[in-house]
Formats: sequence, structure tokens, C-alpha cells
Amino acid sequence: MLYQKYIQAVEDHAEQLTKRWSKEVKNSPSTPGYKNIPDNLLDERVYDVFKRLGNYLMRDEPDFHKTAEHFIKLGRERAKEGFKVSEVIYALILVRVVLWNFIVEEGLISSTFELHEGLGFYSKVNSFFDKAVFFVAKGFESAHLSDTEIAHGSDFFDKSVTAVMRWFLKKY
Repeated sequence: MLYQKYIQAVEDHAEQLTKRWSKEVKNSPSTPGYKNIPDNLLDERVYDVFKRLGNYLMRDEPDFHKTAEHFIKLGRERAKEGFKVSEVIYALILVRVVLWNFIVEEGLISSTFELHEGLGFYSKVNSFFDKAVFFVAKGFESAHLSDTEIAHGSDFFDKSVTAVMRWFLKKY
């Protein structure tokens, strides 16, 4: 696997990355709603994002449906918890920033070839987070709908996934 080195580094340092993200999200003026969330809950939430990113990178879920469904649900849950959509989106951005800063700081890129490989990895990571942000926003937009309406009474989910996948396929 082309990105195995980076995925392995993230898995090996998951606790360190989690703590780094938790500190960032709790101290950022852009995410005030996260300040009072218990550390163990924050750790669970960011670990889940890293796990889904790893699955995406390993192509265990090439069509992104399960992940899309998860991030729509996450957006709905955070809206019901009283978060602002901007806070949740910024928290996701911080995951990406913490991850990339870690890769650079660890010296995983030390040659021209590794730079090329690393930029390919970063492009895939950005693609994942672009989609995650889109689906979180869709979740916020649908927070007023019941779970039944989402699951059975509308084509909200299918339209959302189809739209982003059409965009993704054109782009890559």
C-alpha cells in the first residue's frame, strides 16, 4: 500500500495525536463549545475520525456511503447538542492539521520521492476531510428532520452522497 508508512505512523501514535488534537480544540477560540467536554469523550470522537480516515485510505469503503452516513449523523447530533456548525467544521480541520503537522515533525518526508508520496497522501486526506465537512454540514441542515424521515421518508441521504461522489469523480 502506497500510504502504509503514514497510516502506520498514525496508528502507532494515535494517543499522542488524540491528546494534541484535544488540547488544540479545547484552547481554540474557534471552538468554544469543546472546552467543557470531558477528555475521554473528546478522545473517543477524534479516535473515530482517525479510524474512518484509515479505512478510507485503505479503500475498505471506496463508495464512502457508510462514512457519509456517519458524518451526516454526527452533524445532526452536534446540532442537537447545541454546537455551531462552524465549531464542528473547525474541529475537523484541526484533526487534519494535527495529522499533517505530526507527519512533517516526525521526519517521515526526507527525500524528493517521499515528498511526492507525502503530497499524494495529503491530497487523499484532504479529500476525506472535504467530504466529511460537507456531510457534517448536511447533517446540521437536516437536524430538524426526524430519523425516520431521513431513513425512509426522503431521498436526502442518496441525493447528498450522489452529489458529492459526482463531484469527486470529476475531480479525480
